[in-house]
Amino acid sequence: MTAIGALLTAIGLLAALVARMGVASAARGGGVAGHLARLVTLIALLLALRLAGMALPSPVVVALTMVVAAWLPLVTLRLAEELVRRHAPRPLKLLALGGAGAFSLLAVTFGLVWTGPALIALALFQAAVVVAIVLHLLAQRASVSLAEWRAADMLALAFALALPLLATDFAWAFPDLPFRGGPFAALVFVLACSRLAGTASRPLRLLGDLALVAGAGGLTAFAAQLAAVPPALVWSLAAAASAAAGLVMLAERFASGPARGEGLLLPIARAAPDEAAILAAHPLLANAVPVTAEALADLPGDVLAALAARPVLTAARDPASENLTGAARELLARYGASHLLRLAPGPAPRFLAISGGALDEARLTQELTIVARLLERAP
Repeated sequence: MTAIGALLTAIGLLAALVARMGVASAARGGGVAGHLARLVTLIALLLALRLAGMALPSPVVVALTMVVAAWLPLVTLRLAEELVRRHAPRPLKLLALGGAGAFSLLAVTFGLVWTGPALIALALFQAAVVVAIVLHLLAQRASVSLAEWRAADMLALAFALALPLLATDFAWAFPDLPFRGGPFAALVFVLACSRLAGTASRPLRLLGDLALVAGAGGLTAFAAQLAAVPPALVWSLAAAASAAAGLVMLAERFASGPARGEGLLLPIARAAPDEAAILAAHPLLANAVPVTAEALADLPGDVLAALAARPVLTAARDPASENLTGAARELLARYGASHLLRLAPGPAPRFLAISGGALDEARLTQELTIVARLLERAP
């Protein structure tokens, strides 16, 4: 690994660690954030092993690196399934699990000296699973809320952009590159991670981030050319500047995230104790869509009564009643919502359709449940 390759890998590792710390709080609630944390952890481990391999070349480090690389597709698939709340096709799940096990076994046995065919097989396995994941995200995006729809599109874009960058990590296919694209693939993904919370999870926002990162590299390359820096060094400086700009952007975004995402309860605690004031206290509630009893007239009475018995409705599966699960999901899809907050239980139930972010769904559900209880007692 060249010096610029080591620098880019170190920056990618720092970016992955920043992202891991940024999602740590939300990850404790499981769901999308939990799977996201596992994937970012594997990315950080992979980059750390690459750095270790440069400092201390060893067949054991190579084998461990390949084991981690083999499990990345399966963990990525689990994240995609959780995001759209739909299982991937069974053959795809078997491919991801079987490939992870087979390549892990190969890595710790014959793979201690990896051959060209084995590396080609690993590259094809990773590419096939990632392409299938992108297709799964795009196929199931309409089954989730608007915010989750955008998040699925953004992650699909991140995977599509990262795939060709990851391909450059295989030196047998690209032997003459001055540096590898793996660290940039990690940077693209963790930038997408930083956008998953709230309404900022849009593909165009991610493209804007990448444009800023590329702009930093372009300005550095222009300045280096004006300073008559050798052409080979210009590319290295531009790559380092782009990666550093992405790292700074991530650090700023995750550092200021808690201040921006104080949650629902603090603003509501400051509001007057009546329904209108509570609903106006936070933009997520103020911008939600009212669902009147007239809009629910097409639902069977018993189903509507069962739904109205719950303070908050989500798309989570109810093991006690598949019919209620299906009705809740149909209602959420109708309004492009992630949650339905009950405003009145009956005899004419009213709800509020809320489209929350994909990253911290568990916390939002808990807070909305508290809001529903407050509304029950509000004048």
